[in-house]
Amino acid sequence: MDGMEANNTLTGRSSNNSNSGIGIGTSSSSNSKLIHSSFRIEQDIIKSLERAAATRDISLSSLVNKILKNYVTSEMFFEELGFLLVSKNFLRKTFEGLDQNQIEELGTEYGLTIAKEYISFFYPQVNVGTLIQFLEIWFKRFQSCHHRVDKNDDNYVSNKLHHYFTVNHDINMNFSLALQSILAGLVEPIIKNTIEFTNVTPNTITFSFAVFKE
Repeated sequence: MDGMEANNTLTGRSSNNSNSGIGIGTSSSSNSKLIHSSFRIEQDIIKSLERAAATRDISLSSLVNKILKNYVTSEMFFEELGFLLVSKNFLRKTFEGLDQNQIEELGTEYGLTIAKEYISFFYPQVNVGTLIQFLEIWFKRFQSCHHRVDKNDDNYVSNKLHHYFTVNHDINMNFSLALQSILAGLVEPIIKNTIEFTNVTPNTITFSFAVFKE
C-alpha cells in the first residue's frame, strides 16, 4: 500500500488527484489493540465506501474495519481454496438434475472433505470450537443465517451447550437435501453425536446439535 504513515485521526478526504488519503482507527475493544494508520485509496472507492457507510448508518472507519476483518478471517482463505462465486440460478439448474442417491453421495463426500481439508486450512486443529467458527464463516456466504446457543434444553442437561442454526439459501429442495447430507458428514464425526434437522424446505434448513461444555 502506498503512502504509509502514522496518523492520530480518522479522515476520508477528497482531492483533485485520483487517490485520496484515509486514516483507519480500530474501534475500542477489550480484545483489540488500537492502531492508527493511513494509506492511499482511489477517490472513487472512497466515495463508494462513504455512501455505503451512510446507508448502513455507521462510520467509514467501522465499515472499512468490517471489510478488512471479513477478508483476513474468511475471504482470503476461500480465495486460496479456490472457491468460486456462482449464481443461484446455476445452482438451481445443477441440483435439479440430481437424483436422491447422487445427492446423498455428493453431500457425504463433500462433508468429509470439508472436515479434512477446509477446516484444517482455517485452523490448526479440527475440534468442536473450530467447527462452530467455520460454520459461522461459511454460512455468511448464504442469503442469511441465524445461530443461537442455549445452555440447556428440555432435558436440562447443564453440562451441554445446544447450538441452533437456521440457514436460508433460496435455491431448491435438492440443494437443501445435499446441504443436509453435507452437514451430517461434517458435524457428526467431530461432535461425536447426532445432528437433528427440524426443518428442511426448498429455501431453508434448520438444524441443531449438542456439545459438552469445555
